[in-house]
Amino acid sequence: MDALQKANSLFVDENYAEALTHYNAAVEAEPKSGEAFLKRSLCHTKLNNFLDAVEDANKAIALDPNNGKAYLRKGIACFEMEEYETAFAAFTKASGLEPDNATIKTWIRKCQAELGEDAKTIPSSTPTPATPSAPAPTPAPTPTPTPTPIPTPTTAPSAPKIRHEWYQNNTHIYVSIFCKGTKKEDVDIKMEAEELSVSIKLSGGSDYVLDLDLCEAIVPGESSYEIMSTKIEVMLKKEKLLKWLSLERTAEKRGSQALDTVAAPPQPKKNWDKIVADNLGDEKVEGEAGLNKLFQDIFSGGSDEQKKAMIKSFTESGGTVLSTNWDEVGKGEVKPSPPKGMEAHTWSENQRA
Repeated sequence: MDALQKANSLFVDENYAEALTHYNAAVEAEPKSGEAFLKRSLCHTKLNNFLDAVEDANKAIALDPNNGKAYLRKGIACFEMEEYETAFAAFTKASGLEPDNATIKTWIRKCQAELGEDAKTIPSSTPTPATPSAPAPTPAPTPTPTPTPIPTPTTAPSAPKIRHEWYQNNTHIYVSIFCKGTKKEDVDIKMEAEELSVSIKLSGGSDYVLDLDLCEAIVPGESSYEIMSTKIEVMLKKEKLLKWLSLERTAEKRGSQALDTVAAPPQPKKNWDKIVADNLGDEKVEGEAGLNKLFQDIFSGGSDEQKKAMIKSFTESGGTVLSTNWDEVGKGEVKPSPPKGMEAHTWSENQRA
């Protein structure tokens, strides 16, 4: 497992501090990898290292100026530092590159709520243009009310801790996001061929955002989600019959294995020695009554073929053979097999004697 894949695995487990160590190694190993800088930027955000998050996002932008997700990462970090104008410019740029991304639209609305009328004067390219300098006397009073609503987002740290897990079967990937009491109108989920984006508006005024580059392709039209009292369950239909080795894609590498067949697991064979031991236990079973009880218990727990084998073998052998193996019993008549030192006689032979 390379450094980036290991870091992604730790990140999914919410072990952000250790994940950062491996992201650092990934960046050192591949300094031209925009993906590594992008993932490390998100990790810095989770650790509240917002300046480092902006720096990594800028490096990802320098490597790929058309990467909308890099502008999104930059905008989120700036927003958390209450630099709403810079954040708004980054989100607007990201929206121009990914116009259908619902998560970006959510962050733009959050910035607009903070900036008010000022948001309309900020272009997407630069956060501090020269345009407002002309009507300087007029906008000067406008920024002054801005500090008043700024303390409101400080309640975000009190938001409940949210975690997510995932599992799979042959046809679907299931992502469980554990968030209690979530309302339908506060949830925005977007599923694309190779991307899952989840945005949840929390009671403290902050947003929970889960943005994943999926390991393999899905079928969005056959995928769905359900909002429950304790969690949100996202069901993603796999495009191909593959076993995913991870939820997220690592750079350009995918992690999956082909599934040859979709067969039910084989039924385990019965351990008759264990059944006998379980029936006997500590209880002393003596005489014919105890033996009959044991045979009844074995018979009641057997399959149809095993029951048929027991009846046939016991009847044809005159009570000297009791077998549960129909493959052998079904081949022909079961001959008597008396205990050592004894002989078997049929009823007709006894009558002649």
